[in-house]
Amino acid sequence: MPDFLLFFILWVVFSALGEWAVNIWGSHVYYFIASTQAVDGVNATDFILRVLIPLFVFVMLMLIFAMTKFRRKEGDTSSSAHQFKTNKVYITTWITITVIVNFMFLLHPTASATEAMFNQYLPQNNKNVLIVDVVARQWQWYFNYPQYGVQNTVDTNGNAFLELPVNRKVEFVLRSYDPNHTYDTQVDVIHSFWIPAFGMKEDIIPGETRTMYITPTVMTNTTSNPMLRVQCAEVCGPGHPYMEANASVVSSNSFNQWIAQQKKNQNS
Repeated sequence: MPDFLLFFILWVVFSALGEWAVNIWGSHVYYFIASTQAVDGVNATDFILRVLIPLFVFVMLMLIFAMTKFRRKEGDTSSSAHQFKTNKVYITTWITITVIVNFMFLLHPTASATEAMFNQYLPQNNKNVLIVDVVARQWQWYFNYPQYGVQNTVDTNGNAFLELPVNRKVEFVLRSYDPNHTYDTQVDVIHSFWIPAFGMKEDIIPGETRTMYITPTVMTNTTSNPMLRVQCAEVCGPGHPYMEANASVVSSNSFNQWIAQQKKNQNS
């Protein structure tokens, strides 16, 4: 009985410490959070960790106890009076808990997150959505705003630049092809559209058009926080590490002014 009591006390203490660590560290899992989707990702990660920590502590303590408390001493060839090969209650309880936990994870966050993702595509949830056409090619990004008639937006240095209004849902329309060559504009490779601060990424495959929804929640830019950058997350050739672009999240008024300036530059 003392072993069981010690095990239980250690399990409770280390589980509580683990839950405390998750509570402190959980919000920093993405380092910088700037979208509602990233918040959902952090919440899902926190939930999984909170459930798994007591199980992890239990397994580790079992291994430690097996190596210390039940280790045969040197020269001892006798069998322990408390030794047994099976314990039907323990096995049944462990299998039952395992099945319940796996089924729970299947429902949440897996199924619940999938449903939330599918709901983003419903027309009633896409009112006033900002559409941004994203073109990926070796090794460059192109950003177009079809609702405003603006193509290939750039910064003051002429580099591709992505600007978004805060708290407005964005629909990224993703394609992979080479618009600079007329022989076959569909020829390119697989890329991956990733903005770390948004907590989402999507592969971009030649011949396919994919969409990704993001709602920015923090006004910031790449200069102040490198996590807000457009980065290719799929190895696409020797220029892959440098396939990135600066981005900015601004107020609605600043975004409208930027669009007007882009139109002016485009027509000049």
